[in-house]
Amino acid sequence: MDQDTLRFLLREAVRETVTEVLQTVLELDRTAFLQAHGGRRNGYYPRRLETTFSQVDLKVPRDREGQYYPAFFKPYARRLVDVGGQPKATFQWP
Repeated sequence: MDQDTLRFLLREAVRETVTEVLQTVLELDRTAFLQAHGGRRNGYYPRRLETTFSQVDLKVPRDREGQYYPAFFKPYARRLVDVGGQPKATFQWP
C-alpha cells in the first residue's frame, strides 16, 4: 500500500469518527434540552460542516416547538473555527 492510499484511508477513518462523535453529541444535547425544557422531538435537518479532515454531513436534531438549537453551534456556522472559536487545526470540545 502506498503512502497516498494510506493517507486517504486514515483521513476517511478520522472523518467518519468525527461524524459519529458529533452526531452522538447532537443527540445527547437535544435529549438534555428536552428533559430540561420539555417538548418533543421533531426530526432532523441536514448540515454540512467543514473540518480539518474534510466536510462532514450531519443530521441536526430539532424539536417540535423550534426552541432547540445545538449548544456548540453558532447559528449558520459552517466551519469548525466558527463552531469552537479555535483555529481548525486545534479544535477542542466545548
